[in-house]
Amino acid sequence: MDYAIGWNRFNLSVLGVWPEPSKTTLLWRLTSAGIFWTSTTVTFLFICAPQTTDLILNSTTLDEAIENLSINIPIAFALIKQIVLRYHGEALKSLLVDIVNDWAQSLPEPERLTMLKNAKMSRRISLFCSTLTYLMLTAFISLQTYANMASASEVDLGGLLHPATFPYDIKKSPYFEITWMGQFMGTVLTAICYSCFDTFLAVFVLHLCGQLSVLQLNLKELAEVAKRDIGLFQNKLGFIVNRHNELYRFALIVESCFNLTLLGQTLISTAMFCLTGYRMITSIGSQEQDLPIVGMIFFIIHVIYTMLHLYIYCYVGETLLIESTGIAFSAYDCVWYDLPPKKAMCLMIVICRARIAFQITAGKFSPFSLELFGAIMKTSAGYLSVLLAVKEGPVEE
Repeated sequence: MDYAIGWNRFNLSVLGVWPEPSKTTLLWRLTSAGIFWTSTTVTFLFICAPQTTDLILNSTTLDEAIENLSINIPIAFALIKQIVLRYHGEALKSLLVDIVNDWAQSLPEPERLTMLKNAKMSRRISLFCSTLTYLMLTAFISLQTYANMASASEVDLGGLLHPATFPYDIKKSPYFEITWMGQFMGTVLTAICYSCFDTFLAVFVLHLCGQLSVLQLNLKELAEVAKRDIGLFQNKLGFIVNRHNELYRFALIVESCFNLTLLGQTLISTAMFCLTGYRMITSIGSQEQDLPIVGMIFFIIHVIYTMLHLYIYCYVGETLLIESTGIAFSAYDCVWYDLPPKKAMCLMIVICRARIAFQITAGKFSPFSLELFGAIMKTSAGYLSVLLAVKEGPVEE
C-alpha cells in the first residue's frame, strides 16, 4: 500500500487534506486543519481574488483577458479540488481503509501479483505527473522572473508572479515582498493540488481494477473447485457475488466524491487547451518581442500537462469499464459445461450482473473512456481555430 500511495500521502499531507485511514490524534487533526485553511486562504487572497479583480478592471483586450484566464482558471480550480478533498474526507478515508484491508489479506501469489501490477501503475502515474508539475512550475517562475527583471528599474522592484490588483501599493517595500511570497506559496500549493487530486483518483480506480482482476481469477477457478467439492463451490460463488457487490459500492463512493469535479475538469481542460494553445501560437507569431526559450518550454509543458491529466481520467475510466465487464467474460470462460446444470445456471446471475459496467463519469453525463478523450481533443481544436480566427480580425460585413 505504501508503495502505491506513499507519494500521494506526502503531497496531500502538505496541503492538509490527507484522509488518514488509521486512528489520528487531536494534534494531528488540528495541524491538518491549520495547514488546509492557511494554504487556501493564502491562495485566495494573493492570487484568485486579486487576479479576478484585475481581469474585471484592467483587461481591455482579448489577449489580456486570455493571459489572465489561462493562469487564473487552473489556480482557482485547484483551490476547488483542495476543498473537495477536504469535504469528502470521511468518504475517502473509508476507501483507504478498504485498500489497507485488501493489502492486509493473505492472498495467493497470482492474485497479489495482479494487485501489485496496478499499484506499480498508480505509482508511475503519480511520479510522472508530479515531475511534470515541478518542471512546469519551474518554467513558469523562471519565465515570470525573467520578464520582471527585464522590466525592473532602480525605482521599480519589478512585477509579481501573477498580474493582479491589490488594495495597497505593491511597489513599496515590504508590501511587495509579502505579496510576492504569498503568490509564490499559493502557486506552489495549487500546482501540487492540481496534480495530486488526479493521481489520487487514479490510485482508487486502479486499485478497484486490480480487485476486479482478482475476482476474474477466482471465477476462472470456480469450475475446478466444483470438481473437488460442490459445497465449496457454493461458498466460493457466494463470496464472489458478495465481493462484487462490495466493489460496486466502492465504485459508487468514488463516483459520488469525484463526478462533479471531473465535470469541471473536463470543461476546464477544453478551455485551457484553447487558451494556452492560443498564447503559444500568438507568441510565436509575434514580432514585437522575443519569446525566451523557457517561455516556449512552459507553453509546451502546460499544454501537455493539461491534456495528460484529462487522459489519465479517460485511461483509468476505460480500464474500469474493461475490467468490470470482464467479470462476465471470466464467468463464461470457466469450464461451466463440466458443472451440474443447476450449478452452471448460477453463473448466469453473475453474467447478467456484470453486464452493468462500473463507471466514473463527468457529472453523470458521460463515462470517461478513450473515445471521450478523442472527442474532447477534436472539440478543443475547433475552439482554438475560432480564437485564432477572431485574433485575425472581425469579419467584414
